[in-house]
Amino acid sequence: MKELLILLLFAVLGLCAQDTLHVKSALSTYEAAQSAIQKNQTSDAIRLLRKAIEIEPTFLDAFEALADQLLKGGKSAEAGAAMTQLLEIDPDATHYRVLLGQLLLKEKQAQRALAQFSLALKHEPGNAEALLGFAAAAKQVGMNDRAAQALQRGRKLYPADERFKPANVNAHGRDLRP
Repeated sequence: MKELLILLLFAVLGLCAQDTLHVKSALSTYEAAQSAIQKNQTSDAIRLLRKAIEIEPTFLDAFEALADQLLKGGKSAEAGAAMTQLLEIDPDATHYRVLLGQLLLKEKQAQRALAQFSLALKHEPGNAEALLGFAAAAKQVGMNDRAAQALQRGRKLYPADERFKPANVNAHGRDLRP
């Protein structure tokens, strides 16, 4: 019995050592990607970040950096895929949910964008970018009343933000409609 416990202990220690090596390898690759980012070597950074994610599929920092680098490199479809994977791991990553919504709006996928902005607003009800995105997506799908509500909420929360001002009001706040 004692021998079995010793073997089991060595097996557990061996697994822990493998996990440690696994994490160290992913972290080392991620750090190499960060170095490439600092040198503006976007394609090398993307390759290294993908490798870090391959080593550790739940490496959030690597997913975030990958999405950012793909956006920087003009690869919006790939960035959208990376953000989707990131959001599967961390559904509360509002910044990336809003970015994904904005990408979907650009791709004329207003229904899907509306869903992303709605989820972002559930997590951060006062997020200005999510309110603006929600309003734009709602307007595109014919939900003008919901778009108006989002803009009105934005005006209350951000009275100095020009993006929430009604289009038919002059600089003095007077309605220009007849």
